[in-house]
Amino acid sequence: MNVPIDVGAGLIFLASVAVGYIVHRHTQAASTTTPPTGDIGVSFTAGSATLIALAFLFGIPAPGSESTPAPTTAQTQNTTPAAPNPTAVPGGVAPAAPDVPAPQATGALPSPH
Repeated sequence: MNVPIDVGAGLIFLASVAVGYIVHRHTQAASTTTPPTGDIGVSFTAGSATLIALAFLFGIPAPGSESTPAPTTAQTQNTTPAAPNPTAVPGGVAPAAPDVPAPQATGALPSPH
């Protein structure tokens, strides 16, 4: 069974493994024990920190997300369209009712009669 791995995710993983290996070799060279031993905990932590930092920096796509949208299928309309609105006015603006006074320029509301 093949497991598809994104190229970017693979490169991020390989970079973190390389950092862990380099840190292990450095701690082995700086070791004062005989024979010299590297600090596996520090190298694992450095590799994990590198993996997390690069994953946040470059972003790893969520599993199952597609970069291209799925093609849509044509659908037919089975319902009849709604009847046109008999009160609709061409142009979308209805004239004001004749008994409503126009707003005043002073901002005051018209007094009720």
